[in-house]
Amino acid sequence: MRNRAASIAAVLIAAAAIAGCGASSYAADGSASEANSEGTKLVTRLLEDVKTKNTADLEKFLTPNWLLQRSTGAPLTKSEFINGLPDLISYEIENVKALEYEDSMAVSFVATTDLIVDGTKFSGTPAPYLSSFIKVGDEWYLLSHANLNRPK
Repeated sequence: MRNRAASIAAVLIAAAAIAGCGASSYAADGSASEANSEGTKLVTRLLEDVKTKNTADLEKFLTPNWLLQRSTGAPLTKSEFINGLPDLISYEIENVKALEYEDSMAVSFVATTDLIVDGTKFSGTPAPYLSSFIKVGDEWYLLSHANLNRPK
């Protein structure tokens, strides 16, 4: 009987652990989860750094192997991006969905921007974005970013 109780307990613990792996980005009451809140802070940091042209923080925040993919061409490296920052006049973000796994986080969101890249104006209509982050120690770093906005 004791072995059976131990076996049942082990199965219940394993089931609880597995159930936690597929946790939703939203709490049971429908409110945004901690991952969505953290994801919102991280993408806001990126957009604020670009808007204010805070290259010092971007140097710290972007990983050495960081890549940006725009819908208009080839990917940009960290140094290419920082040395040619676009003009981000304003932005609004919504529909943030952040999924965290161990020390990584993927964040999709929709942004409405007033943006000029290499002299080309991008429409102010909502567009999808995707960012990936990695946590090293207690700090989050931006690993990659995709801007799926189209020029006007």
